[in-house]
Amino acid sequence: MNLSFHLDEARYPIRMRWFLAGAWLLILAKCAAVAWAIDHWNVPIHAAWVIVPTLLIATLATGLWLGAGDE
Repeated sequence: MNLSFHLDEARYPIRMRWFLAGAWLLILAKCAAVAWAIDHWNVPIHAAWVIVPTLLIATLATGLWLGAGDE
């Protein structure tokens, strides 16, 4: 099994990579805001109930986008 990773610059132009980086920054900002809000307003749930699924789905979506074939 080949586990090497190579980002094809022709397939993922700089504009798309910047978009992906911006999307991840927004996701991380949302996670920080959720953690702050839950702590600030004493919401009776743990912040991980919102943050962990958010990060898992974002990771899955990013992996699917990067691993998609040219079909």
